Amino acid sequence: MVATVEELAALVHGRLVGDGTIAIRSARPVGEAGPGDITFIENERFAQKLRASPASAAIVGPHFKRAPTDRSLPMIEVDDPMQAFLAVRTHLGNGRKPRWTGIHPQSCVSPTARIGENVAIYPFAYVGDDAEVGDGSTLHPGAVVGERCRLGRDVVIHPNAVLYPDVTLGDRVEVHAGTVLGGDGFGYRLVDGHHVKVPQTGRVEVGSDVEIGANCTVDRATFEATRIGDGTKIDNLVMIGHNNQIGRHNLLCGQVGIAGSSKTGDYVVLAGQAGIKDNIEIGDRVVVGAQAGVHRSVPPSQQILGSPAIPVREQRRIFQMIARLPEMYRQLRELSAQVALLTAATPSGSEQDDHPGSL
Repeated sequence: MVATVEELAALVHGRLVGDGTIAIRSARPVGEAGPGDITFIENERFAQKLRASPASAAIVGPHFKRAPTDRSLPMIEVDDPMQAFLAVRTHLGNGRKPRWTGIHPQSCVSPTARIGENVAIYPFAYVGDDAEVGDGSTLHPGAVVGERCRLGRDVVIHPNAVLYPDVTLGDRVEVHAGTVLGGDGFGYRLVDGHHVKVPQTGRVEVGSDVEIGANCTVDRATFEATRIGDGTKIDNLVMIGHNNQIGRHNLLCGQVGIAGSSKTGDYVVLAGQAGIKDNIEIGDRVVVGAQAGVHRSVPPSQQILGSPAIPVREQRRIFQMIARLPEMYRQLRELSAQVALLTAATPSGSEQDDHPGSL
């Protein structure tokens, strides 16, 4: 699609500065944009890159200052340049082909499955008995949707992602390649010297607008449901154990691990490689720092760091002290040497002379 700068300004409800008749073919980042492209910058720090860019137009913030030496580059002023750029990029399509829909003959779809309208099921995808696939959903090659799964509208399952039986996904959920939802939880009991498996008979329930990255695992509950709340975003290589209750709009960064039966509130952030002990409750808007080990429940609105995790200010002071350990060790050695010299210089019996009552 080709659009003029004026048409794009109207699309994003922005204020046009400059020539609005210039034709735009695609939207690209400032470092890659060329003639015929529209780009964007979020703040003044990238103004020099914009001035050096051969792009034909730009989306900027409301307070962008045009230098006297700037060329007459058409600009669209908006409150949120990133959001406007994404809207323009979607509108222009950037050369993407129209979405294919249909059920490919090389896929395997159970006759008892219920398939919605405008669904795309690619070769070698599998849909099990009594499963439901909502309108507008896409199952890429090798995707597996097990028996009795429920997929909402506009769900995307990427290649080789696996949904075990009884997994429910809300609307607009995206599951990236290699992820497994609904595998057995890690539950065993020691009986007569043997680890005996506890049957994992529960399910997984994922809310709407959730995105789950590549190669993640979300275990089914032992009895009821492992749940992930609406709007939560999960990075690659994240492990969520059985019976967990993940709140709404959480951010779980790469390599986070959450042991079983834990609970997070809403708007929680777990930074990379954070580990959460089982049966822990984390309050709303808590931020857990990278590589933190959480061993006890955390009240709302806390920022914690370290292992075991403690409030971030305390942990930073500890980090500062650790960084000073070599210097402190050197000082201790110097003081020890001085004490040794003073001890050697003290005359024999001087301690008795200082004792009350000595002659």
